[in-house]
Amino acid sequence: MSISCRRILCTGILASTWIGLFASGHAVCAQEFLEVTELPSRVASDPDENPGVSATLSDNTVKHFSPVFDEVLAAGRKPSGSPSLPKHRRARALPLKNASQRFLSGRELGPDNVGEAPSADAIRFAIPNDDLDREADRFRRETSPLRQTTMLQPTPFGTPVVSVQEPVAQTDPATSLTTQLFGRSSLDRSVLRQARLGVASFSTDIVRGREASSVVSTDLGSLLRKSPGGLSVKTQRRTPIVNDTRVRSSRVGALAASGSHWVPAREDLDTALSKIDSRLVNDVIIIPGPYSSVYGPGFHFVDFELLQSPRFAGGNELHGQTSFDHQSNGNQWLAQQSLWAGGEDWGMRGNYSHRYGSDYEDGDGSSVPSSYESREFTVALGRDLGDDRSIEFSLLRLDQTDVEFPGYVFDIDYLVTDGYEVAYIDANPEIGDRVETEVWYNRTRFEGNAQNIAKRPQFPFLNRIRYIGFTDVDSMSTGYRRGRTWGEAGDDVSWTVGHDLRFVKQELNEISDAVTLGFPFPVTDRNSPIPKSFAANPGLFAEYNERLLDCYTFKAGARVDYVQTDITADPAGLREVGLDAFPASYEEIVGTSISQTDRVMWSLYGSLTREHNEALTTSASLGFGQRAPTLTELYAAQPFLLLLQNGLNNVTGDPTLKQEKMLQADLSLDFDGDYLRCGTRGFYGWAFDYITFENTQVTAGPPSGDVQQVSLRYVNTSLATLAGFESFLELLPQERLSPFVTMRYVDGRDRTRNGDFATTNGAQGSASTKVPGLARGFFSGITGGDSEPLPGISPLETRIGFRLRDATADPNWNVELAARIVDDQDRVATSLLENATPGFTVYDVRGTYRPRFNDNLLLAFGIENFTDKTFREHLDFRSLTGVSVYQPGINFYVGADLTY
Repeated sequence: MSISCRRILCTGILASTWIGLFASGHAVCAQEFLEVTELPSRVASDPDENPGVSATLSDNTVKHFSPVFDEVLAAGRKPSGSPSLPKHRRARALPLKNASQRFLSGRELGPDNVGEAPSADAIRFAIPNDDLDREADRFRRETSPLRQTTMLQPTPFGTPVVSVQEPVAQTDPATSLTTQLFGRSSLDRSVLRQARLGVASFSTDIVRGREASSVVSTDLGSLLRKSPGGLSVKTQRRTPIVNDTRVRSSRVGALAASGSHWVPAREDLDTALSKIDSRLVNDVIIIPGPYSSVYGPGFHFVDFELLQSPRFAGGNELHGQTSFDHQSNGNQWLAQQSLWAGGEDWGMRGNYSHRYGSDYEDGDGSSVPSSYESREFTVALGRDLGDDRSIEFSLLRLDQTDVEFPGYVFDIDYLVTDGYEVAYIDANPEIGDRVETEVWYNRTRFEGNAQNIAKRPQFPFLNRIRYIGFTDVDSMSTGYRRGRTWGEAGDDVSWTVGHDLRFVKQELNEISDAVTLGFPFPVTDRNSPIPKSFAANPGLFAEYNERLLDCYTFKAGARVDYVQTDITADPAGLREVGLDAFPASYEEIVGTSISQTDRVMWSLYGSLTREHNEALTTSASLGFGQRAPTLTELYAAQPFLLLLQNGLNNVTGDPTLKQEKMLQADLSLDFDGDYLRCGTRGFYGWAFDYITFENTQVTAGPPSGDVQQVSLRYVNTSLATLAGFESFLELLPQERLSPFVTMRYVDGRDRTRNGDFATTNGAQGSASTKVPGLARGFFSGITGGDSEPLPGISPLETRIGFRLRDATADPNWNVELAARIVDDQDRVATSLLENATPGFTVYDVRGTYRPRFNDNLLLAFGIENFTDKTFREHLDFRSLTGVSVYQPGINFYVGADLTY
């Protein structure tokens, strides 16, 4: 670890210690203040109508906030037939937990005193009724520009710093961007997703789609890369519109985007999130651990929700938004048009976006092939059916053409994705309080080739063997989820049970022509496929949530799954496959005739959160989960999948792989004060039968016998560990100038790298064999120690900067200056020929401006990498003998959104 890294780490530890002491002292002072403060107004209490404390507010305060009080009180009226709450629960006066309740406490947020401390005459206004409290909390979440999550999130760029905006008259929806963009639904979208937003542990990050305009992100992975809210996410930038998300350095291809269960069609080109335009998303929930049971088996979960159909309480309305942005590096353009309409019980939304870009330049001015064209169309239709029932239909269509992947063998000629989802919600079922049913169907198909002349300098080996390659891929995911809930997300006790099904089909063909090294023996029409195969996964799940002793929240979940996989391809098409001069059969390459796998898996987790006071919260979580191997890990037969940074890899699967198991623990601390906001969490995970790679063969070639190609095979390692932390800190969050810092770090290690056997490559007449007693990788001639860092682990990363705005409530302009500091990465998997990567620092400046004369116009502008730094990430391809790929140099951008 470098000296600069040690300094940063030591500073972070000292800061965390100081924060803990400061928080404790602040909590004691705050508690004593509340205990000795008397209410200066006339106080009355009616135990029947409004048990607890009420207050008479000043005329100015009532006049200023009457629209808000009317909406909260109207929403809080109990429907007829609702069960009465126990008297000891009704009579409890609730503490003022956050800025939104201080807003309801009589503190006026007028233009003259926004951000100031409350005066000595501030009146405490309590809402003791639990139903009113839940509705007030829902109102706060829906009207807040940054909906609260359990772990505090770094404030997104361009967001007002107060939690609740000034009230806007509902009779003039054109002045309310939140209402125009999202409408008001008569029913919440999903209790299951609400449970994720309010999960009773700090194991959740959330990123809002509305951030996309300010940072001119492209696909959803790009938004997670640029947003400060994605603390646990590291993103590999493959092209400007294809970004691969790694949660706590999860291995490539191991993460599926949940909700509608999106999976990558080809793991080195397609990703789970690259098919989703970031501007079309309501929010993204990231769960970096086995702390959910509703998304299927796995260790990490990413759930996104597309923008839904709106509702308007005042009758039928029609709105639209026209957007564009331009990035100078690569001459990248976006044009987008959105329309949405709705009434009290119906809504619809349509959107079309068109992106175009050409080659970018790195910091040295070298042109990097990275052109693309992308068109995306989405539709959402919703209807409330009465009796607290609603239905929502979503459609997505993506067409991409001529997408160049720098550092990868293949480019995409065309890609087509179709996605459909239907959600039915019954909030008044005969059994339980709510039933939700979701059904989805997603399909991606594309074709590509490896004949891009501009990229051949990156792969001189391909010219030496006269390589010509074509690939076609077809991947489909369908399934359903049905959950029945008793209680609501804000109740003291709630629990959910349900069942689901995920069914995935996949096929990849890679047809190649080449000549052998040495004597040029021709190899023609050779296929290196992932045979047509499927995975079927029915499951049962349950979640339980309970609030204990007013300050504790306990949450637990469990699920059980059955997973079956098999090959359905015609056996005649698998008799001659692979890359050798003489074709081998599929069984010889993978080393077994077994294709069908059947496995039963289970997961279990629990978390406990304590609210020490209105500012300080801590949490502890423990979870165990299992993940079945993907179809690529099971059935790949030597396709060129560039999954490691050393570049030219072919990969072979193993149908006998075991499922991975992970035991993980998280500890977290969250402090939310007037002058300081911060959060930190640490984790440690033990991965059993972790799926990694074995180096089975190294191919050397002219001119000097350098390594040209590495053959990899998926393999289980008995024990691997992953440990690290994420943290953020914001000073003076309610002031015009706010410094901030975020930091994340992951250490991953293969504790049993030598394993119990070494694997030979399969060839004609000689099937692949596991030879016991030899160290893993023995036949490649490159071995390592018994313990070695896992491949693809990102280094320590820190982001530090400040934000400046013209006002603390609803600012017209924002400016952010930030430095992204990435440490050296010398923790590398040497047995897989992974190389160390030097550290770097990149500076960005971003700004937004909303003219006072037109509140519906948002302008975004900025400069990324304004020092024109030449750098590459640790995950980036680097050629051993050819031209390496570097990230973009300086990039000016500008964008505009006009809502009407």
